[in-house]
Amino acid sequence: MADVSCYTIISRDVELLAWCIDNARQRAGIDHSWHVIGWEPTDEVQKWCESEGIPIYSFAPKEKSLFADHTSWFLHSLYTGWNMGYAVAETKWVARMGSDQFFSNDWLLNLLEAAENHGERGIYHTWTVESPAAVHSRHPIMQWGSVHQLFNDRQFDLYANDMIHRAGSAKAVRGDECDLFYRHPYRGKQRRPDGVTWLQTKALWEEFGPLDDNLNHEGVTGDVAYMDRISDAGVRLWLVPRSVSYHLVQGETRQEALKTL
Repeated sequence: MADVSCYTIISRDVELLAWCIDNARQRAGIDHSWHVIGWEPTDEVQKWCESEGIPIYSFAPKEKSLFADHTSWFLHSLYTGWNMGYAVAETKWVARMGSDQFFSNDWLLNLLEAAENHGERGIYHTWTVESPAAVHSRHPIMQWGSVHQLFNDRQFDLYANDMIHRAGSAKAVRGDECDLFYRHPYRGKQRRPDGVTWLQTKALWEEFGPLDDNLNHEGVTGDVAYMDRISDAGVRLWLVPRSVSYHLVQGETRQEALKTL
């Protein structure tokens, strides 16, 4: 088995969890392991993980009364889960993801091959496509469904196969040379990948983490701030167009996130 693991965060939606893990596992292209981070998980979630032989590590969010507002509580809780996913990982390489994603064939193999080609001091992002539920996304928006029951996997595969064909032998594209632009609220316009899933070593998280659980002084959330720190230290961000993920933008945390708007 390759020295790589994957994880996601879940609370109660067993059907969504099974849909995401099943497709990610079946399409990974290499042997790998899994663990799940449970945000006060239901008994049904825990039983499903047990039946699949997937370790689940649970946490309970702190009381909302300890925070200034719902946004502060939500970000603290969410990034507690993301950081726990890295902390409990027992593999060299770790891929994190949401619970509402679908992946191209060999997605994990292609991320790992890019990493093997460009080195351990790098972060390797999937090419991300989002559903119409996304608001002001800088990633491509496709009408392939916003809920997993209606997801059009055939159209997704046609798109992903074309992306892989166009990429040719290129394993990855430098993040500062990719065609994805982000307007950082403090640093201005940037080229950067920020895929919905990325692969990195646990050692990098131990060096540059944990991910912040609040909005930092530059006005960005934990994952953006984390990538800023890593880039500032000279660690390269890479976009891997041979690894494609569709983001429903309808995971469990979506409803909590909407409360912050």
